[in-house]
Parts: sequence; structure tokens; C-alpha cells
Amino acid sequence: MSTFEDFELLEPRAVPLGGPRGMTVHRTLPARRTSLIGAWCFADHFGPDDVSASGGMQVARHPHTGLATVSWLFEGAITHRDSLGNHALVRPGDVDIMVAGSGITHSEYSVADTTILHGVQLWYALPDRARFREQRFEVSTPREIGTGAARARVGLGAFRAVDGDGAVLEGTSPVTTDTALSMSQLDLRAASALRIDLDPGHEYGLLVDRGAAELSAGDRETTVASRELMVLPDGARRLEIRAADGEDFRAMLLGGEPLGEDIIMWWNFVGRTHEEIVAFRARYQAEIEAEGTLAEAPIHPEARSRGGLSADAEQFGPFAPHTPAALPAPMLPNGHLRSRGRVGIPKD
Repeated sequence: MSTFEDFELLEPRAVPLGGPRGMTVHRTLPARRTSLIGAWCFADHFGPDDVSASGGMQVARHPHTGLATVSWLFEGAITHRDSLGNHALVRPGDVDIMVAGSGITHSEYSVADTTILHGVQLWYALPDRARFREQRFEVSTPREIGTGAARARVGLGAFRAVDGDGAVLEGTSPVTTDTALSMSQLDLRAASALRIDLDPGHEYGLLVDRGAAELSAGDRETTVASRELMVLPDGARRLEIRAADGEDFRAMLLGGEPLGEDIIMWWNFVGRTHEEIVAFRARYQAEIEAEGTLAEAPIHPEARSRGGLSADAEQFGPFAPHTPAALPAPMLPNGHLRSRGRVGIPKD
């Protein structure tokens, strides 16, 4: 398996969410350099966004397969609705996880009284053994842990760090996932330091929300700034962050055991073969009555057998009738969809 022996910077690219007039998000994963950090396969960072100017988040019903979405806000609020019947408010301090399994649809809208929207949305790929599992939606509210110089919220996994004065921050999330993952929000005072314990068998990335910092892991050193995602050297046992003078530092530390699998990720679907993605798209389009018929778009055999779906099942589930129309899927590219691996996209 390919590894990173040094820090690797993934720079953000601006993407309009929901179309050319949509709210701009800054996407760092997937990237040409790598598509996976553990099982993390997607990272969008947005805001602080003035909702009165941008319109905020307006994402109508759309599908997912083979992944889980993780929403984490710093400011503002979003309403989540899904085909399981969940209707929830995503708020700062909560971690909201939606496991798509064999298929799910959901919508996300910023609420009317939100003026500034600010946060991240992440996806992780489900391992092959679990990618057709039962769907699930869960909200957890991790407590804040802190010292005089640093604060943290542990959304997933475990976290342990020591600040420059020797004070310990330690926490563990009760949320379970199908592969070992970690995710923590870190807030560090300007000019302060934090030394974080890492699992040398896991892969890690640091997604910076604000501020800048010097990073060191073993004998490797680098700097990182706002909106950047820094992949850490594999095998590192500790990460030291030293925040720059003049501005407090905030980042999301993402980690997890290596997925060890190549995936195919296209639009909102994660699969393993080109044919699966084609079938997922066709079935979704038929279910929302945008293209073709259900008879012409059967559920992929593996999704049926491993997901326990009948031939006439709604793979992407029912949705409340009074909600906005579902987003149609884009056209597939002319070529064969290629798999994405731990480092870059494998050559044919």
C-alpha cells in the first residue's frame, strides 16, 4: 500500500454547492494526490457565509450509497430530512451522522433565522463488508474539554493531547462506526502549543478552519493555513501544533485505520465497480420519475442480495410529498469510471 512519508498539502478548490448560484464551499478531498485519509473520502469546508447574500445551504433531496455523511457546524443551523423519516436540526456542538448503506436520500437547508453559516461536511466510505448495511441517522453532542490554552470536542473516536503547560485534554466519543475513525475539533490560543497522541497504524489529516500554525511530526516539519488540509506522515506517533502569533487557531483533526480498498466515487455514490454506479444512478432517476422506468432500472443484484432488498423495493426510500423536487443526477461521463485509491488514482 502506498504511504506518505512526509506532510502532504491538499489545497482547497472553490465549488458552488447546488449549482452556479449556490453557496461556495472549499473542497479539499478527494484530491488528485489522494482520495482517502483512512476511510474519509470527502471534505467540504464552508463559511463564515453570510446567508442573506448567498442564500445559504439549499440542497434538495439527493441520494447516497456506500458512505456515511458527517455534519459539523461552528455557527448557524441546518435542517436535515431523510427517507428514513428523520427531520432534525443540525446545530453547533452536535455531530450528525447519516449512514447511507444500500441507499438513502436526504435534503439540507439552512434555517430561516441563520445569518452566518459556518462548518464542515465530511463523508467516509463504508468498508466492503458493511457498504450495503441498514441505513441509520444519529445525533450526538460531545462535551467540550479544555485547558487554559486549548479546547477540543471529540466527535468520533478518541483524542488525547497535552498543552504547552503540561495540562491534559482527553476524551472519547460514544458513537460507533463500521471502521475505526476519529474526528475532533481543536481550538488553540494564538502562540500556544499542543502535542497530540496519534495511533501510528492510522492515517491522519488536519483541516484548518482559521489561523495558521507550525506542525511537526517526528523529524518532519511544515506550516499550514486557513482552508488547507494537511495529510500527516504515515506512522507518526505524535503531532505538535504551534499556533501562529496574532490569531487563534481552529482545525478539525481527521483520522482512521486504512480502508485498504479502492473505491469508485461519482456524484453522491460510492461503489466498487462502474456497473454498480450506472445501476445506482438509473434506479434513483427512475424512482424520482426523472428518467426511465423502474422496470428498465432494476436494483443492482449485489445491492439486492446484500442489502436485503426485494425487486420492487424503493432503494432510495420514500420522501415527504410536500418537500421540494428531488435533484436529478447528472449525466455519466463517456468513459469508464476509474477507481480511487489511498494515493492518487491508480493507472489502468
